Formats: sequence, structure tokens, C-alpha cells
Amino acid sequence: MSELTDESPEQALPRVIDALNSDSFCVALLDYIASVAHFDSGVIMAYPDDGELRVVHNALHAGDQPGFGGPYRDGLWLLSPLYLSAKAGVRGYFHILDIAPDNFRDSEYYALYYSSNGVVDHCGFLLETGDGTPLAISLERTPAYTRFRAAERRQLAAIAATLAALARRHWPAGPDTGTSGDGGLHRQVEAVLEAFGSSRLTPRERQVVQWVLRGHPSKVVARELGISAQTEQVHRKNIYQKLGLSSHNELFSLFFDALAQPFRPGEDPLAGRYPPT
Repeated sequence: MSELTDESPEQALPRVIDALNSDSFCVALLDYIASVAHFDSGVIMAYPDDGELRVVHNALHAGDQPGFGGPYRDGLWLLSPLYLSAKAGVRGYFHILDIAPDNFRDSEYYALYYSSNGVVDHCGFLLETGDGTPLAISLERTPAYTRFRAAERRQLAAIAATLAALARRHWPAGPDTGTSGDGGLHRQVEAVLEAFGSSRLTPRERQVVQWVLRGHPSKVVARELGISAQTEQVHRKNIYQKLGLSSHNELFSLFFDALAQPFRPGEDPLAGRYPPT
């Protein structure tokens, strides 16, 4: 959590430089960012090629964000706009609505992570370490603050190049702390997504599920699949009925349960959970 301070960016930046290659670097870096725009949750994460999430530094707000420590680190991060944008090569300052799918605030992902954890706004930086590993600095606000104002967003964007240089200098060979999960998690998530529900759902219903689990709201799912909004809702109703669900939260929970089970490539992870059809 960033504390209110009268320290200016000009005063905070030298402390970051002094902290290079020391254990106090991440704290000094977030303090520097807070001197530009305050936030109440700051997390620094890296996405190495081995498919792991590495939480380099974690300064959560008072609510402690159970979604970050539970479903998020169990695999929800692989469906997040931050991860998908970072792996797609997006770099620099971001506001979540600039990198998220259309109508993101209407999506199940938004409800599961942002709404349930009281996050009202989210911005940050997508950078790289010295070896090219994608690095995300995630800054969130809860109702303790208003949304990031346009002036604050411009000021944050103005320091992106400075942060990029500092990150490359401090982590010349990539981060080496905070591993979450095993190196095959990314591949496992993709494989489970592909096979999820294959023993009970039609191919079109499975497509709807995959788009929903990737964070897209109903309007976008319908548009991308070339179907009407009404047809998308019919598919969703049938999916919930076939899987014995009543909400999108239950769909995500079912997906995370599937991730936790031993997985055989090409086999529906839900096989055996339901009686034969």
C-alpha cells in the first residue's frame, strides 16, 4: 500500500537509484511511483518463458485481495489482460481498459477478480528485465481512492521509460524469486481449456466457454463467434444446465478444480464428474 507523502518524484528517484541491486529496490520503486500517483495495492510480477508466475514483490491493500492469493495464483493470471498483453509484446504504461477486451467491465473475469476484491481502477506498467523477461507492475485502487484521473495517468505514462531502464538495470538476468506454480502450468491451462467439457458440450458451447473463461463478456463472445446475443445466451443457459451450474463464478471454480486434477491430454477433465449422457 502506498502511503500519502509529500515527497516529490525528484526526491524519490535518487533513492531508487541508490537501491539498485539491493533488497530495498522494489519498495523504493513503488515509493517513486506513489510520488507520482498514489495507489493502495502494488504488485510486481514476472512472466518467464517457462510458464511460471513469479511474484517479485507484493504490497497488497488492507483487504488483502483473496482473489490474488487464491484463484489468481492458481491459474486465473493466465487469463488476465496483463499476462496476455505482456506475452503479446505490449510494453509501457497501461490502463486496464486499454489492454482488456471490449466491454471488459461486463465480463465474468471482471466480476470474479475486480468486483469481488473491491478494485475500482487498475493501471501500471509492462516492462522487461535485462534478459527480455516480461515484467508487470500492477497498481490498483479500491474505494479508498477515486479512479486514476487523466492527469495522473499522463504523469504515470511519462515515467514509463525511466521505470523500463531501472528494471533492466536491476534485473539484468531476470527475477529469481517468487515462483508460483510449476513450469508447465501455462501449457496445462491451454490444454485443459481445449478439452474442458468435450464429453458433455457441443463444439459451439465449448467455444463459448473458452471465450468466457478468457475474460470476454457476452456481447464480445457473440460478435466473435458470429452469432446473436440471444443465441449466445441460449448457449450459456445450456452450458450451465449441462454442467449443473448457476453462475459464472461456479464456471470459473469448476475450471480451477479441473486444473487441480491430473490431466491426460485430449481427455475431458470433467469426465467422470457427471453421469454418462
